[in-house]
Amino acid sequence: MNKNFQKGPYSYATAGIQLAVTILLFVLGGQKLDEHYNRSPLFLIAGTFLGMIIGFYLLIKDLLEGKDVNNNLQDDEKKKNRWM
Repeated sequence: MNKNFQKGPYSYATAGIQLAVTILLFVLGGQKLDEHYNRSPLFLIAGTFLGMIIGFYLLIKDLLEGKDVNNNLQDDEKKKNRWM
């Protein structure tokens, strides 16, 4: 990963949009499966929970990845200042 990369407000906004889109896709997929198999709330509920689990996993992964990048940048700055 690029060392000069810092996460800004837009990257956090895209993480929220990714969460919403993931949940929405699984809800819509569950609804279509319910219509196809005539099992009214079963696939909708399963799709909702599955979308939430996957969406939150991706959100937390992105947020922790950004935290690691910022910590590495701060560590690099401390090393530079120590030797100057």
